[in-house]
Amino acid sequence: MYKLVVLFEQPLNEMEFQENWQIFMGLAEKMPRLRKEVVSNVQQVIHPADGRQFTRFHELLFDSRDALETALQSRAGQEAGQFLQNFTSGRMMLFTADHMEAGEREFKK
Repeated sequence: MYKLVVLFEQPLNEMEFQENWQIFMGLAEKMPRLRKEVVSNVQQVIHPADGRQFTRFHELLFDSRDALETALQSRAGQEAGQFLQNFTSGRMMLFTADHMEAGEREFKK
């Protein structure tokens, strides 16, 4: 699987952020070939290398890199990306990642 990850910095206005984040989620969920969505609220930043404090990360998972690229290039992907840039004023980090998982059975003991 491949995923698109958005790391959100501490918002300047929490209430406004919450409202806009809900809109962003609705736009992002319209992207074609989206398989799974995961949202995590950061409890503690252990080693903030550049001093930025991230408060949430939002993961959008796809079956393949091709599926992710298709989603990003789609109308829905473009709209979600533009809205994301606007409502965060760039106070976020965006990256893609090859996603791999191992369950307990796969752990080397």
